[in-house]
Amino acid sequence: MRKLLLAACLSSLSVSAMASCADVKSQIDAKLQAKGVTSYSLDIVPVAQAAAPAAASGAAAAPAKVAAGKVVGTCEGDSKQIVYKRN
Repeated sequence: MRKLLLAACLSSLSVSAMASCADVKSQIDAKLQAKGVTSYSLDIVPVAQAAAPAAASGAAAAPAKVAAGKVVGTCEGDSKQIVYKRN
């Protein structure tokens, strides 16, 4: 029984991660509106790429730029993030 429950949970996680960004964004938007949240934006942005490798001099690479706001979801195989921002 535990194996069945674990398999169901894992499959539901993989389905939501592979969902289209428009679908996930609309679901999040509906939840926010149901809670009465107003004056916000949801932006779909690519996941921040890893910083470039360190230079030959051994200096540390600059960190990747992170989108301002709170990440509230991922989509398209975790290649994009949905970012919530208050206006």
